[in-house]
This record gives sequence, structure tokens and C-alpha cells, in this order.
Amino acid sequence: MRKTAAGLVAFMLASIVATPALRAADPDWVAPMRRVHAECKGDKGVLVHIGDSITDSMAYFAPLQYVNKSSLPADVAAALDAVNGRMKRECYRWKGPDKGNQGGQTAGWGLKNVDRWIAALKPEVAVVMFGSNDIRRESMAAYEKNLRALVQKCLDSGVVVILSTIPPMSGLDEKVRQAVAIDRRIAADLHVPLIDFYAHVLNRRPDDWNGTLPQFAAFSQWEVPTPISKDGVHPSNPKQWQADYTEAGLARNGNVLRTWLTLMAYAEVIHVALEGKAPSAISTQILGASPPAPKGAPLPGDASTSRPDADPAPAGPPMQAWFPKAPPLPKPAGQVINVRTPAELLEATKTVQPGGTILLADGVYRMPMALQIHTDRVAVRSAGGDRTKVVLDFAASRHTEGVSFTHCSDCTLADLTVQNIKQNGIKINSNLDVDRITIYNVISHNVWQRHVKGPAVPDKEGQADFAYGCRIQYCLFYNDRAKRLDDEPYEKENPGNFGGNYVGGIDAMNARDWVISDNVFTGIRGKTGSARGAIFLWHNATDCIVERNAVIDCDSGICLGNSSARDENRRHANGVIVRNNFVVRCPECSILAEHTRDCRVLNNSVFDPTSRLGRLVRVLNASDGLVVADNLFCGPRISIEKYEGKIDVRNNLVKQVSDYFVDPAHGNLHLKASAVDAIDKGTAGKDVPDDYDRQPRGDKPDLGADEFSAGEK
Repeated sequence: MRKTAAGLVAFMLASIVATPALRAADPDWVAPMRRVHAECKGDKGVLVHIGDSITDSMAYFAPLQYVNKSSLPADVAAALDAVNGRMKRECYRWKGPDKGNQGGQTAGWGLKNVDRWIAALKPEVAVVMFGSNDIRRESMAAYEKNLRALVQKCLDSGVVVILSTIPPMSGLDEKVRQAVAIDRRIAADLHVPLIDFYAHVLNRRPDDWNGTLPQFAAFSQWEVPTPISKDGVHPSNPKQWQADYTEAGLARNGNVLRTWLTLMAYAEVIHVALEGKAPSAISTQILGASPPAPKGAPLPGDASTSRPDADPAPAGPPMQAWFPKAPPLPKPAGQVINVRTPAELLEATKTVQPGGTILLADGVYRMPMALQIHTDRVAVRSAGGDRTKVVLDFAASRHTEGVSFTHCSDCTLADLTVQNIKQNGIKINSNLDVDRITIYNVISHNVWQRHVKGPAVPDKEGQADFAYGCRIQYCLFYNDRAKRLDDEPYEKENPGNFGGNYVGGIDAMNARDWVISDNVFTGIRGKTGSARGAIFLWHNATDCIVERNAVIDCDSGICLGNSSARDENRRHANGVIVRNNFVVRCPECSILAEHTRDCRVLNNSVFDPTSRLGRLVRVLNASDGLVVADNLFCGPRISIEKYEGKIDVRNNLVKQVSDYFVDPAHGNLHLKASAVDAIDKGTAGKDVPDDYDRQPRGDKPDLGADEFSAGEK
């Protein structure tokens, strides 16, 4: 017998009391939707999208069937696994009037056809969104009546409903607010989960969500880098941000934002309503009316969308309180040249004398060409010392490299940002007589080959030669998204060579006595998840130190050696020490030792509990003399593969110990008091006198990079 709306709600509310698994804090849709699903007559895994042209678009939800999961943030990849584990794959392609959606339609049209869709498609879950046409053609009363009846028909047929508010529309602010209020009211009255698409758009772009605004005049309809396209109605779909599910992409591509919301909401409904599991944070962060704004969500400051007479504000870099902080540099001595424009900066590099300093005033410098340093003992740094306030932007440069050092030594680049560089961000031309370069407190942002590149050094009179004594310290290297083939010319012209993965952090050959310390690397990923190392030393790198770095959510972490260069007549790395580093979720390989001799991997903390390849550390191919000791590995296993010579792998903890760390979700692997298997379990040694924070180790050191403070033990 068909239940009335009031009767069904009363029955479902009564079931809440009788269900022991429910808790008082559960969202109010949980028990009702579990009850609706218990009466489902449809087929397991069938999802339908009911709506108008915003739904009847292959830019919405359908692209998930092709997305590269390794390029996704961890929570998005987990949600996709949940969806693909339940949903019938053909549902990705269900577009058109026979599948529940058609352009130009209203909730009244949906109500007339919903019985037919339920009978033909046999859905288990339906995502419903109408209103963008209703508010222009129907009264608000008719809209609410039709939408409420449509949702109720689904519930009465045992179909779990996820309702969505409509997005904002240009010139119709008041009517949209009324429609959104109706959507929220129906969700609350009928106890269905709600995706507040309207709120999620405004949370990210409160002032410039509208693609019709003058600053977007240069863009075509779908390419505006803001959630609503140039027609003022439909979600945008700029190519640059397609398949980018980071906050950067969600703030710029409206279809990606809606797809992400649907994916996360559907995965939560699968877990909670269909499988009976406890609700997660998604129930309040993604679902519900007026969800909170995401923490740290950037307000984009793209140069391409700024006023012609204004410098763009750089997008906020990913900063956390525990990241290493650079001590200030001393005041410059010798000649000082102050510059305020790109032209003045380029001229200063030609006229500066050895030992001189070029000081940059705060601002965005849109560089027309590469910045080339070729004078000994020159420093290029910001006048104020704030690296976020001096930005060298190479988006419009005629060259593919950013800052380069050639035929010079003892130079410094410090306290500034370089960004938007097609190939090498900072080039240490080690093959052209360059030694002792210092890169200090620099932000390197969106670089699509190598953030720092040091090429091979030719032999001198038959003997190995090197680039000596470089220092890369207190820098932040990050990309907003995974690399694409069209980001730089080499990959675009040779798509089959590296598959979009020819991107990395620091790539140095023939480096000798280098120190790479106190840096942060995040988001350096290739198109298919096989980017080069965040730190990549090879081609006879010798006596270098890699310490106190944090590598977070990159494809590859710290790599000594190159698997693709087996025919070299020298080892790739000799006597290199890798110690006190945090390496977090680097699925291709966290730490690699290949073709090495006498290298040491000591007291590192590695976190990748679901490591798909089990390469928390990977050892193979002639790594004699290698020591891997006192490391803390949170994950399934380490990988000791084929190798030659004697290696020493000892006193490492390999265990699923996520609760040992302060905040592993954000890369913070400082120890908590619960780390009982790590605290005081290390071996004292002169090679690791202190920890990630430069705290002394003492006689009873801890495993991993962090020494839990004595006062807390």
C-alpha cells in the first residue's frame, strides 16, 4: 500500500528509536534513508541523475569514468573506489530524456516522467536538481510543489534521493535565493541528504563566481576560470582545470566542483544509507544546508583574470605552522641595486658588480624572458624579506626557463617566488662552470619540468667533474595539480616518451657536497602518477646531504639513482646521506636507492598506509654499502629487490601506525606519546645527532625523523 508523506516520515522516525546502531549525533537523513533503501525495488548500483541541462552534460560526472585515480587527492580517490565498487559503470553515461535529464526542463517535467524512469531504469539512488529553468518560467509555489512531489515519488518507490540546490545565476540573485531556500526546506522536511551546490560555489568565489564579469571578457563561454560560465547560468569547464580535484580546480571549474560534490556525497550515502556504516565528516563538510567553507580554500588570483592595471595577487601557497622557517639573511654588503619593474631587474643583472645585491620591491614581476645571472657572488632577493610579496611570474615569458645561473659561483637567490614556468624553474647550469649556488627561502610554484635543474657535468681530462657546494634550503616547491601534456613544449611534441610524467622537484647530476635541507615539496605529480623524484640525485652525485625535508603528496619522494639510466659507467649516488625527512603519500616510491654506493638512509619517517606498490623504501641494482636504519615506516612493507654487494637494513619499524603521528593527513609526522614502538628505540650514532626540528637526539634516540621531546615522555 502506498504510504502518505506524513505516514512515511512518522514510520521512519519511529524506526530511529528501534535501531541500536543509530546515534543522537547522526544527521537526520540517516535513519530515513536507511529505511527507504530497505524497501528498494530497484537494482543494486543503479544511479540516475534527474535534472535539466546542468545535469544533461557530459562535463558533469561522466569524466570520472576516465580519471587517473593516482592523480587524485587521497579522499577523492577513496570516494571513487567506493562508487566504482557499487555503481554500475554504464550509469556514468546515462544522459538524455530517457535517462532522467534534458536541457530546458523544469521540475514539472521531471514529475511527469519520474514514474517512467523508475520503472525503466530501476534506480537505487537518484541525484535530483531542478530550478534554473523553473525560476524563469514558473512561480515559486509551483516549483516547490512539483519538486517536493518528485522527491516524494522517488522515496515512496524505495529510491534514496540526494537533492541538490541550484547554482547562482547572473542577474537573478533574489530568485535563486528563493529557490535555494525551497531546496533546503524540502531536504529538511523529507529528511534527504542535500548537496548545497549554491553554498559551495559562494564559499569559494563569493565575489567573482560570475563568468559574465568584465575581468573574464577575454575568455570563451566555458573557459572562464570561475564556477559559472560566460552565459551566467551553466557551470564552467575550463580545460586547464578539468580533472583537477584539488581546491585550485574546485574553485575554477564549475563542472568539476559539482562532480566532486556528487562523488563525495554519493560515496557517503553508499557507506551510510546503503551499507549501514557510521557517518563520516563528509556528512557535515559536503552535505547539508550552508556547509562550512573549506579550510585554506584559495581565492584565485590568476593573472589572466585581473584588471589590466592591477598586479594579480599570487594564489596562497600551502603553508602550515610546523613547516621549517628560514632565519633572516644578513643585510646586503657591497653594491646594492634596487629595482621595481621587470625591465629594471633585467638591466640590473647586466650591470651588477661581483659581490653586489639586487633588491626587489614588493610586487608581481611579469617577466618577458628568463632571468640570467652570470656574475660571481651576486644575490637576487626581495627587499622586504617576505617571499610571498615578490613574485617573478614567467607565464608570458618567451623562454621556457625561469632563473638561470651560468659561468658564475657563490650566488644567491632568496626570499621570493618564481612561478608559471614551462620547463625548468631555477637552472643551475652546472655544465657551464657553476658552483656554490644558494637557493634560500624561495617559493617555486607551477613548474612543469624541474623546479631546480642541475645538468650533467662533462669529465675534465678523463676524470669526473662536479658542481660543488650548492645549498637549497627553506624553500617551498609546489604545483597546483598534476602535469598535463600541453603544459610544456617537450611533452606536447613527444607525448609517447614520458606520458606526461616528465616533471620533478630538484633534479641534480654530478652534484658534490650539496645540502638540500628544510624544504617542503607538495603536489608534484605526473599525468599518470609517475613523476620524477621531489628530490632526485643521480649521475655520480657524491657526498651530498638530504635532511629535514617534508615531501607530501608527490608521486615520488627522495630518489638516489635513475632506473632508466643503467648504462652509466659510474654509480648514480655515492656517500649520500638521507636523514630526518618526512615523506608522506608518495605512491610511486617514497625513498629509492638504485645504482648507489655507501649511501645512508637514516631516521626518516615515511607515511603511506595504503601504498599501492609497497615501496616505502626501495632498494635495487648495485647498492652496495647501503645502510637503511632507524627509520619509521607506516605502511604495508618496504621493497628490498635485486641488488649487488652488501647492504645493511636494520632497526626499522615497518607497521601500520597512523596514530603515532600528530597530523599525517596534512603531512605532519611529529610523534605523539602513543608512539611507544618508536620512542627510545633508535640507536645512537654520530651520523644523526639531531632531528627534524634540530633537537638533539641524546643517548636513547627515537625511530624516525622526529625526536619526541623529553618533557613529554
